[in-house]
Amino acid sequence: MVCKKSTASKVKTRKVAYKRKQHAHSYASRSWRILLLTVRAVQKFSSFKRKNFRIHEKKRIKKYILLKYHNNTKFRVENNSHASQRILNKYHNNTTFRNKIKSRSKIHTLNKYHNNFDFRNQYKARAKTEVLKKYYTNNSIRLKMIQRALNSYRSNNTLITRKSRQLYNQRRRILKKYASIQSHKCTLKHSNLYKQNLKEFRKIIREGPDYVCLSCGLALFRNQVIPFVKDKYINEKISYEIKKHIQSYLKYSSSTEQKWICKSCSDKIKKRQMPSRSVVNKLKVCDVPSELKRLNNLEKHLIALRLPFMKIVNLTSGKLSSRLSQKGTKGPLHCVPSDVEDTVIALPRPVDKSMM
Repeated sequence: MVCKKSTASKVKTRKVAYKRKQHAHSYASRSWRILLLTVRAVQKFSSFKRKNFRIHEKKRIKKYILLKYHNNTKFRVENNSHASQRILNKYHNNTTFRNKIKSRSKIHTLNKYHNNFDFRNQYKARAKTEVLKKYYTNNSIRLKMIQRALNSYRSNNTLITRKSRQLYNQRRRILKKYASIQSHKCTLKHSNLYKQNLKEFRKIIREGPDYVCLSCGLALFRNQVIPFVKDKYINEKISYEIKKHIQSYLKYSSSTEQKWICKSCSDKIKKRQMPSRSVVNKLKVCDVPSELKRLNNLEKHLIALRLPFMKIVNLTSGKLSSRLSQKGTKGPLHCVPSDVEDTVIALPRPVDKSMM
């Protein structure tokens, strides 16, 4: 009779079998892993035998560092600071390196001086400025330079030097004479230019405010008026009443003289409106009576119905007299009414009451 295994023994048997299987699998995988590592090590070892391996490795490292330098700002700043500090330390501590740098910079400056025109001019200007600064600030250096120039002038007295000095003095005399002639020519040129400008100015101011407007009667300049053409304002299409109104705005005769109208009045009449400055708009100035013409300034002020208050200034400045200069008003203008009835009744005073 065969006895059956219990469930616990079956589970135990299965666990043992599973562990045995896993152990065998791990051993095989570990063996394969060791084999692969060995193959890679052999390949790498064989690659060390190549002649250009070092070159390839250097290129790879250089490429990596360049990429890192260009892409990483922090690395770039640190690298620059370390490099500058290292070079400075080497410059101050290593005499050979310092002399080498000095000789190289001297050769570079000389080559740049001889080949670069702009650099040469800048270098000369800078050197000249430094020498002049020393000359004007340091008295000892100034005296030394003057003494050196005098000694050089006295000691160098050969035939060629005397000839060159003679030519130099002759050239200076010619230049001085030429400069005086040129100044005279410039004076003549400027005087001719002044005369021409004065002539043009007189031509411009030849015409004054001689153009009288038909509507407002103001005397204006040429650029403020236009020729009066009747057909522009009065034609057959407009009605009789409008035509009559327009004719009332204008005061013109049938003479053949050239007639003018100001631009402001012209625009208003074209719009069928009365010009604000027209004489018809209650702006007609009557003749001054003969009784008022004989009055002086004080008497005119005594009987004036309106007393204007304004600030009058000279519109021109310079040597021109204030009496002859053109005047203008500045600021507000106030007209104050004046009651002159009592003054008119009291004046003229009798001789016995005039206290004269």
